[in-house]
Amino acid sequence: MTLTDKLIESLQAAAKVNRSLMVPPATILWTDAERHWESAIPQLTKQLPELFVLGEYAPELRQGPSIWLKCAVAGRLGIPLPDGVVPILYLPGISRADLRAIETCPRELQPLAELQYRGVFWSQANGKDWTINAFLSAKKGGLGLDVAQDSATQEALKWVLAAGMLLDLQVEDMQGKQTTLPGWMHYWHRTRHVTYWLG
Repeated sequence: MTLTDKLIESLQAAAKVNRSLMVPPATILWTDAERHWESAIPQLTKQLPELFVLGEYAPELRQGPSIWLKCAVAGRLGIPLPDGVVPILYLPGISRADLRAIETCPRELQPLAELQYRGVFWSQANGKDWTINAFLSAKKGGLGLDVAQDSATQEALKWVLAAGMLLDLQVEDMQGKQTTLPGWMHYWHRTRHVTYWLG
């Protein structure tokens, strides 16, 4: 499986409940205060028809302001979703705390604030946003991979994600060994070389 497959699996799993005991959540809230995942969203929207993005009004990208996203959750945009699929709202630059503090919630976010009670957050077990590093390395809820924690490797993670290459990696190729900057750069240069010759 690729990292994309695992990421989608994790996102969709956030909405799984015992339907005989609980009502399914209205939405999955994906807060990303530091915008770690923003560069990967165009790639993910191609594979997740239920993914909607907070931003400037651009319906062709399934992107719009908070009131538009609320309409998406209500199924009033005329965008068909598979049966039983829960909409995912990606909120770049927004933290969980921004939605929690309803009294001080920015006006432009207020239409989304009540969704925290009808929806679920895609977040780490400690309630923090998933970062790229945390998702790759966390043993609880993440992939449990051995990722070097030096700053160079962490920066390389961002480069490879922004280049649209990270999510295409096979998880099994990363298991049983530590992922370091040289490893990322090797993949980066190899992929650019192949792309050059194919292009």
